[in-house]
Amino acid sequence: MNLERFCVKFFARPSTNIDDTIFIEVFQEWIRLQKLDNVLIDIADYRHVPQGPGIMLLSHEVNYALDYAEGQFGLFAQRKVGSGDTASERLWELLRSVVTFGQLLETDPRVAGKFSLEGGRFQAMANDRLHAPNTAEAFEAWKAELAWVASKLYPNQEVSITRLENDPRARLTAVINANRSVALRTLANRVKTWPGFGGL
Repeated sequence: MNLERFCVKFFARPSTNIDDTIFIEVFQEWIRLQKLDNVLIDIADYRHVPQGPGIMLLSHEVNYALDYAEGQFGLFAQRKVGSGDTASERLWELLRSVVTFGQLLETDPRVAGKFSLEGGRFQAMANDRLHAPNTAEAFEAWKAELAWVASKLYPNQEVSITRLENDPRARLTAVINANRSVALRTLANRVKTWPGFGGL
């Protein structure tokens, strides 16, 4: 499937203990200083929504959210526009954006030691119900691309790729899980450049 639109989510480690109000201050500064390669636009606060997107940083290319969906806190990113000739390249680009974002957030002095993400597990969502319905057949069609990306993201590790058993009306979601914990800074080094080798 030559998908254009994806979402990914990395989950906070159990040790995370932070008042998420601080993210507003951090993101305001990021917008002012243009700390990311994305064109940063605005902040949205959805903390009043149960199991909602929490605090969001909106950009032209990607929307980021400190998300509470399904009762699981983590960093969610939705690709809106970007480059890449293949679905695997476009997913890699989104992973590079969200990992860069996550590492920058983890190391911010106002956040460091209170918030960290598990780099060895994430969810990938096909944000295109027309071309990727939430079915077993669509998952199998997408799985080879996910496996290729996972092999470059987690070299020399066993990785499982399973379909999330969610509501059929929800987005097709894959759970990518490496057999060992991975620090986000390790992933940040791996996603700096497109690994090539033909892709899928």
